[in-house]
Amino acid sequence: MKVSRSLRSRLVALALSTALALASAALALPASAAASTASFTLTPHIANHTPIINRKWPITIDVTKGKAKLSGSVRYEFLFAGTDVSNKPGHKFKDGVFKDTMLYPTKSLGEPLTLRILVTTKYGTEHIDWAVQSKQ
Repeated sequence: MKVSRSLRSRLVALALSTALALASAALALPASAAASTASFTLTPHIANHTPIINRKWPITIDVTKGKAKLSGSVRYEFLFAGTDVSNKPGHKFKDGVFKDTMLYPTKSLGEPLTLRILVTTKYGTEHIDWAVQSKQ
């Protein structure tokens, strides 16, 4: 059976697009499967998104894996437009509960920041991004 050039070109294009679609689906599968399963759960208990300058702002985070309460450490990153502008070294916690109190300095007044809370346990590191804008 003789196939015209235009039909052959369309068949080759169809075969290539199908192969590319299958390859990209195969590559995407492990990434999406991994992204959907966090190694442990972080539950923040933070009063609001507007800390008051130089006033204590309490933070509590529950850290669990199923029903198990985990131990580990926490550190902070402060982001402005996605760029790390400051960070605070970690504190250890145990029995699944981390508690801390923060003070926002005057120079942060009104700036839209993201507080990134990074939690590290024996299962790895997870984080929470919390939008904040301090006020007086």
